[in-house]
Amino acid sequence: MVRFFTAVGILAICSCMTEPLPAGQTISVGTVNQGYLHDAVRLANRGDGYRRARPMESTRYGTATLVGAIERAAREVADAFPGGYPLRVGDLSNPHGGSHSRHRTHRVGRDADLLFFARDAGGLAANGDGWLRFDRFGLATLRDRVFRFDEARNWHLVRTLVLDDQARVKWLFCSNELKARLLRYAARYEHSPRAVVRATWILHQPSRGDPHDDHFHLRVGCASAERSLGCREQAPHWPWLSDPARKEGTDANIAASDSHLVRWLLAEEHVDQRRHVGGRGFGSAAQPSVVASR
Repeated sequence: MVRFFTAVGILAICSCMTEPLPAGQTISVGTVNQGYLHDAVRLANRGDGYRRARPMESTRYGTATLVGAIERAAREVADAFPGGYPLRVGDLSNPHGGSHSRHRTHRVGRDADLLFFARDAGGLAANGDGWLRFDRFGLATLRDRVFRFDEARNWHLVRTLVLDDQARVKWLFCSNELKARLLRYAARYEHSPRAVVRATWILHQPSRGDPHDDHFHLRVGCASAERSLGCREQAPHWPWLSDPARKEGTDANIAASDSHLVRWLLAEEHVDQRRHVGGRGFGSAAQPSVVASR
């Protein structure tokens, strides 16, 4: 009997073994809540349009897909809104992935926390210098200061990420109330129905745990080359990120063909941006310097 269990154990171990991973190639192995990170990419403490919220900690590693997505999106927002505060980036993963003291996920280099852009009570770009929890009215308080959720900058961050096919964004977790604010803003000012459709599906309040009312939780998918080396993605598989070798489920195609959703969001809301903003008395700081058109 002992020999039987020993043989079973050896077979189980052997069945889990894979070929050695290639040196110098970043690979996210496993799922976001159970796995590790091979040859991780390091996110610098500061970059064009961003800075890390915890610069002294080692939770700065991810896949090339994740790190590239953050760098491109931060740069895009900074270019569209010059003179504002940079995007603050929270935790990614540890140098080799694995368990994380603050998260159930963030284990394989495909998750990152992005703090919301904020404005002060007067509408000017502000640096909350903390994790601001915004309510359904888009308001937050910190040490007797009042902050407002910056729909313009936060939407520009969202649209940049969801339209960046290199980023392979799976989810942008945030609270339902803040998702609604972002989509209302998009219905007025966004020129791309594709951005609105994708954001409607990708923005999501998690069914368990924190509602994410103080930051976006960005999750990206596996790069094509990683899948054969142990990277594992859970559903959904968005049709705009489909691989030729993988057949998509029919449910996912609903997101790309939901014309009713687009008509509802954009009908009679898509007005000339400058005329609309001027009529409502918003300051120029509330709008991008270049109207998004992609």
